[in-house]
Amino acid sequence: MVEMNRRALLGGSLSAFTLGTAHADEPHGTVTQGAETWSESLMLVYFDRDVRNGISVRVSRYPDLNATWVWCHVLFEGRIYAYTERRVSCPAWRNLPEMIRGDYSAPSTGVGFLRQGSAHSLAGVDLSATLRARQSSEGRDGPGETPISIEAAFTSPRLKSNLPAGRSEWTGWADIALTVDGRRMQLSGAAKAHEQVQTAPRFDAPFTYAMLWNDETSFIATAAARRRSGDYEADGIATAVTDFRPTAPGRERVFDGRLQDGRVLKGRVARVASYDVPIFGRMWNGAIVRAEVDGRSLIGMFNDWRPEDSTFL
Repeated sequence: MVEMNRRALLGGSLSAFTLGTAHADEPHGTVTQGAETWSESLMLVYFDRDVRNGISVRVSRYPDLNATWVWCHVLFEGRIYAYTERRVSCPAWRNLPEMIRGDYSAPSTGVGFLRQGSAHSLAGVDLSATLRARQSSEGRDGPGETPISIEAAFTSPRLKSNLPAGRSEWTGWADIALTVDGRRMQLSGAAKAHEQVQTAPRFDAPFTYAMLWNDETSFIATAAARRRSGDYEADGIATAVTDFRPTAPGRERVFDGRLQDGRVLKGRVARVASYDVPIFGRMWNGAIVRAEVDGRSLIGMFNDWRPEDSTFL
């Protein structure tokens, strides 16, 4: 159950604005593909062990462009509900990693999203969302017909090693109260969060990104034309991933992950659900998966951007 002190903290932080639904006519900017500008994103992901219920919420902010992107996907009793929106304004502040609080809230969409503590000394992440989503995996911005509410607290974070500059990733514990169309459930378990800041263009090149975890293990890796890297943590020991080679997207995929100590991990993932997100006239492909890595059972996501253009698959 979501801890009451975390609920009170989040509720107090959200009291300054009224939650609602985004409207296309609100003042907002636009992100141009290839633009070099400050950008920052915060993401929280949780799925239960049966991979039938969970959440994936990401907010990307472009404060110099007055643009915010909101992605909210809910897996509820095996069905996907989607809400995405890019027609959202963005206050001018920057959530620098060293700051003891990061505010990724998007009030007009009904999303409150806070980082508590600095990126390198994280206390937790608090999420509150009240919106309307579509029961669909279709990549299309705008609200749907199904009311959804999420109250989540991410605690006991463990910062991952071997990550590129500007990137912070944690595994930890999530307590979530999730309501979909009036049906409510409580969820608790191992979860993942990450934050990234950069000025280089986002989504300027194809990539495949894996984030897999259980209570004791996590595998995080990116394959791109100029970078293959990540982190593998098992039994409290972190080892850099120096090469990540996944097969092409499909219902089942396999991959090799070469570690800095010379070991090669063998992985296999099976897609449970998927969804698309519109970006720059294309679709970002998200896949919720069960996985086996080095004989360990994990859950998580295997995501692709422009796999049809990839030279590394």
